[in-house]
Order: sequence, then C-alpha cells, then structure tokens
Amino acid sequence: MTSRRMWLPRQGRAVGVDWSGAVHAHRKVWAATVEFEAGRARLVSLVRPFSSGGALVVAEGLGPWLSSHGADVAGLDFCFSLEASQLQRLGLPVTGPSRLGAAVAKVHASAEAFRDAVGPEKKRVTDVTCSAPFAPTNLRMFRQTYWGLRALAGWRGAVPPWSMHPGPAVVEVLPAEVVRWLGLPRTYKGRDFAERRRDLLRCVRASTGLVISTRDQLTLVSDADGDALDSLLAALSAASAWASGFSGAPASVVRSGEGWIYPVQERPGP
Repeated sequence: MTSRRMWLPRQGRAVGVDWSGAVHAHRKVWAATVEFEAGRARLVSLVRPFSSGGALVVAEGLGPWLSSHGADVAGLDFCFSLEASQLQRLGLPVTGPSRLGAAVAKVHASAEAFRDAVGPEKKRVTDVTCSAPFAPTNLRMFRQTYWGLRALAGWRGAVPPWSMHPGPAVVEVLPAEVVRWLGLPRTYKGRDFAERRRDLLRCVRASTGLVISTRDQLTLVSDADGDALDSLLAALSAASAWASGFSGAPASVVRSGEGWIYPVQERPGP
C-alpha cells in the first residue's frame, strides 16, 4: 500500500468527470464530487449526471451542469487541444479549449469530419510527458476529443494553464496517471479485475484520507468499466492541481496552444 500523501486543499470542492463521446454518452459519463473541510476529504456525490441523450446533448449540458454544481475546480479526462503543428496547419485558436471548441464546432459538423481534417494522429508534449496512451485524434479518442472541445466552447471560467483568473476552473487530467503515481498496475478495468479496483481504492484512501460511504465503495468496485472510479481519480487530480496553484506547466505549451495534463502532486513538507 502506498506511503505517498497526495497534495490536496484544506477547503473547497472538486469535481471529476469521466467523459464519453459515444452515441449513448449519458450512460457512460460519471461525475464524482469531493469536498474538503479543515483538511478532511469526503466523497459526497458519485452519479451519472445525464439521464438521457447522445454526445451532442451531453456536450451541450456539461458547461451548465458544472456551473450549477458549485465546484472550485473540475478535472475532465479528455484532450483540451491538439498537437501544435495540427493547430497551426488548420489555423485553429491556440488560446484554450473555449475558443478552440467554438471554432471546431463551426467548421466540423461531426467527429469524423474533425478527424479527417486533423489528419494522422500526433501526440502533444504533455501526452509524452504523462505517458498518455493515446493521441487526441487516435481512433479510440477522436470522438471524445471532439465532443469534449465542443462541451467547453464558450466556457467562461478559468482554464489553466491558459487562463488563471479567479473563479471556477477546469483542467485536463488523466486518471491513469494517478494509478501510475500510486505505483499500481495499469489494468483495473474489466469484470476480472474487481480485486484490483478494490486495491486501487484502498491505496487512494491511504494516500488521501478520503472518506467514502459503503454504498459508493461498492459502486466504485462493481463498475467493471472503471468509469466511476476514473471520475473519482479525475476529481483528486483536479484538487491536487488546485492545491498546488496549477503549477508545473511549461510556458511553451501555453504559447503553442497544446495545453497541459495536470498530474497529482505529492504533499510538500514532513
């Protein structure tokens, strides 16, 4: 079991969203809400936030749902941008997913048209740094990227590392990076890996002191797809990024427009 302690805020609220660009996206999207009070962390909500609708309905609903949820920070597990040369070749905005998402929605009516325009997949600097398994337009990822960008079109809150102004913030996160940080096997999804999900949850609680109800523990372990657990890992990644002041992103990824995957941070001090 890990002895590392995650750097988390003493007060506030973080949301993690496990995203989907599937036809029936509402069945796949999970959201976890973690509250921090006097240094104690508690999972207060674990839900599928959308009761119906496909990728378009879910994308249009994400921003309003986040805005109404009262979170200080939200971690979203989709790519917030493309590789720098792709952005440059297509003349797309480099100032963050809000303007990029609006431009993508205006020019590309479908995820398939978006993929065809972008061309061969290329990893960003942050994808390589965080050992992300897929590039933004990988065959398994392009729908998630497309609908994620459309979901953030017009987002008015902060989007580190591009904008750091006060108010609710959204950040790109990678649940698999949390698993790697904890030193655990990457494979925890599937009906045969319930025990690994249980071990992962134990390590998360040991690293964070997170309080989780018995009902939510059962949900996190029994969800064979791992989506519920990924939403919790996304919330913790976002909370850790917020606690550390959204540090670590090099200036070059802001200038290029590629953005940054925010990893969890180890708590400083003794």
